Amino acid sequence: MNILIYGAGVQGQFLAHALNKRDNNITILARGKTYESLQERGVRLKHFLQKKNSIDHFNYISELSETDQYDIIFVTMKYSDFYSVVPVLAKNITQNIIFVGNNTNPQKLRKTVLEQSNTDKNISFGFLMTGGNRDKAKTTVLRFNAGELKVSHLVGQIPFHNILDEIFKDLSIKLTYEANFEDWLMSHAAMIIPLNTGIMLKNQYKGRQKQLIKKIINSYNELHLLLEHSNYKIIPRAQATLFKKFKFIAYPLLKIILNIKIMNQVQGSMSEVDSLYEDVKLLNKHSVSTTRQLDQIVKEVL
Repeated sequence: MNILIYGAGVQGQFLAHALNKRDNNITILARGKTYESLQERGVRLKHFLQKKNSIDHFNYISELSETDQYDIIFVTMKYSDFYSVVPVLAKNITQNIIFVGNNTNPQKLRKTVLEQSNTDKNISFGFLMTGGNRDKAKTTVLRFNAGELKVSHLVGQIPFHNILDEIFKDLSIKLTYEANFEDWLMSHAAMIIPLNTGIMLKNQYKGRQKQLIKKIINSYNELHLLLEHSNYKIIPRAQATLFKKFKFIAYPLLKIILNIKIMNQVQGSMSEVDSLYEDVKLLNKHSVSTTRQLDQIVKEVL
């Protein structure tokens, strides 16, 4: 299978590594210094929990032309960057595209691509269950087991599921066809917005961490109530139950998360968190629920 991974961040590099087998011909699209580094040294990953390193070599390009054709394109970028690559993807002749990552409005993204495209396209969505960060020497990946890619067409079966099954055949990484994916994506956004905002604020709250954690818990409860009033299901349900009914467990758990070194590997960028936050805030226009506590901590970061 000819595969393009559009984006060479943590997610893109790990996905290339995870899909690397004889029958998968993988190309990574990267730009600037990242492109130069990959050309020179390949994909070098430090697997944080597994305490091992890996080196893989793939094909690399810095631009996608209209006539470059692949069996599938995985777009692995921050949510705040998705729309910047829509014109290029829309002009390209590849039919099957999966946007991988946080996404609080997948229907809008799909519609935008289809409106700009002159060819038939299947636009699906996914989420890679990994985190990490990059520096000049290596990319550090945080994953459990061999990793997992959740995928969905939102409604109905993915039209190119046979291609996906062949790509993932005999690989260690898990492929999961996720039901209720829009609910799952919104629930995940509700999970990371307060947490990542709290991580970015922790230095400002030195000596006042109890106050910060209380604000994070209140923000979770605001978001979960807003989603439910907007007819989204919280997946998994225990996520909402924890912060509403078991604050005595949530508090020490958040205290640990805010202070352990490993969280440096999963913290998202503020540009992405802000984009997710702005989408979620649109729900306020159609709900009596408010997010005053969340609004406050986001404002403190910005």
